Amino acid sequence: MSTHSPSPSPEHPILAGMAAALNPPDDASPLPVGTLIGGDVVEGVLGSGGFATVYRVRSPSGYVSALKLLPLDQGPERAERAWREMSLGMRLRHPNLVRQLGAGHWPLENPRYLWVKLELVEGPTLDEWGLAPERTLGDVMDRVLEVARALAVSHEAGVLHRDVKEANILVSQSTGQAVLVDFGVGYHPACPTLTKGMFPPGTPAYRAPEAWAYGRAHAGEPGAHYRAGVGDDLYAVGVVLYRLLTGRFPFRPAEHGGEDVEAVLHRAPLPPHLVNPRLPLAVEEVCLRLLAKTPEARYPGAVALCTVLEELRARTDVDWTRVLHPERRRPVKPWARWGRVLAGVGVGLAVALGAWWLGSGREVAPGGHTPEPVRAVVAPPVEAPSPPAAAPSLALRKDSAPVKQQQTSGSQPETVSKRRGATVRTACLGLTGAALQACMGTPQQMPSERPAPPPQACPAGAMETMTGMLGLSVGEKTSVDWSSVRGRPVHVHEDATLRVGGDWEAGADFTGKGFKVALPDQTRLFGRLYVKEGRVYGRFTEARTPQGVTYPVCLELLDTSNHVGLELKPGSGPGKMMVAPVVQVRVVDRFP
Repeated sequence: MSTHSPSPSPEHPILAGMAAALNPPDDASPLPVGTLIGGDVVEGVLGSGGFATVYRVRSPSGYVSALKLLPLDQGPERAERAWREMSLGMRLRHPNLVRQLGAGHWPLENPRYLWVKLELVEGPTLDEWGLAPERTLGDVMDRVLEVARALAVSHEAGVLHRDVKEANILVSQSTGQAVLVDFGVGYHPACPTLTKGMFPPGTPAYRAPEAWAYGRAHAGEPGAHYRAGVGDDLYAVGVVLYRLLTGRFPFRPAEHGGEDVEAVLHRAPLPPHLVNPRLPLAVEEVCLRLLAKTPEARYPGAVALCTVLEELRARTDVDWTRVLHPERRRPVKPWARWGRVLAGVGVGLAVALGAWWLGSGREVAPGGHTPEPVRAVVAPPVEAPSPPAAAPSLALRKDSAPVKQQQTSGSQPETVSKRRGATVRTACLGLTGAALQACMGTPQQMPSERPAPPPQACPAGAMETMTGMLGLSVGEKTSVDWSSVRGRPVHVHEDATLRVGGDWEAGADFTGKGFKVALPDQTRLFGRLYVKEGRVYGRFTEARTPQGVTYPVCLELLDTSNHVGLELKPGSGPGKMMVAPVVQVRVVDRFP
């Protein structure tokens, strides 16, 4: 059949799929629903990376799987990488490793792609799962043990993963177990080396000290290439474990951004129990050994790590039911939250009136620690707040209640004034936002402004992904929120993430089946916020779905009235931005 035959009407998905089989689209264009590949029918796009696009497909028997489509006609390196991933996957079989179900060429005549069919693991990434508020120490250690078992099987087969991180570990909704996925940058001695740079593909925050040391020793040397080993995968497991236990990386980013290589090479990470006092030292010992500076100081291999974790998990002197991150509370019901807030405000106002009465001539006790009943006025936060900035100076307004002063010698008036100021500050501790300003009598403090970022192009591939793969168009917008907080402002920081509440349906109907879901419910948007002229602006450049699929995007922040940027709410101050809980994002083709 001629490839120039008239294409069937795209209104029918199966006919459109037959047309796609005859005339494969450009690599940048997603395959239409109904395309037939290896006997399976394409149902939609799961994600796209630098080397492949992953589709959800269904077999004639109804079995749903993931199909990775790798182009063969974009140079020998792309073709070699495709064959390499297929051959690595065929070597691995284990419940904690993603299963490869088949492979082949497509189309059958003049093939342009290699397809690899994989088990579809539905579930959150390990960090999304592990940092949930109800997660216990035993839960987390079980998942890490399963990752160690996956690596033991992989290493025994001679395969290094080389990109172990939470985003490549899914927690299966069906089994509850961790599954290590994406061997796209894996290595086996029988496979040719494809990387031309100093380091193999991977994520710098999980790169082992010996890799950084090699990079420094051979900087500028032509052809120098670091060869990863078993110790690199184990070090990455240590980073993963540290993050699950503490909620942070072992080393902070460098001042100029990027990895603090000096710290990775020469400093010990902060002991996890100092970050999270709920951790037992026996668990901390395993984590710190995995993060040792040399591979020899870590465990001999993944099998040894499995043995240690199994013996540790069997100990009865460790409270495995202890919740790791209780401060990450699930949001309470709105009526309960409002009742708690109103109670706090009521008690706070009563304390403030009492302080005014005391300050009107009554003698006050010398300053000391805040009495427990006053500190308890503050309603517990829904989410863990960012570290507080230095508190703004507090002063009484000129129109505060007059206080009779007796003429005395020495510095007594100054002492009384200081004492009275301390009393008011103590009394106002239970208040926030506008109530705090009314109590203290100070104007609202504005967050520190930094120079606004210059105009910026969208991330590479963002426009193609948004318009071609997700079906979004420039100017399209949707409602998002910071959390489930409603009815009061929320405290956000520069890298706060937004949440897509409910499926974001694409405005463009290009599937032939009505609107398609561009981004599913609970997708997280990552970017940066900044303050300019009293408003908060945001640029979001990455979307991460609950299934761990990441898309480059180009979205700007709007308020619910479609104005660019957000109004700062009462309670804002240096280092603290209080904004509306529900906002919008809009698709743009460039950040102005």
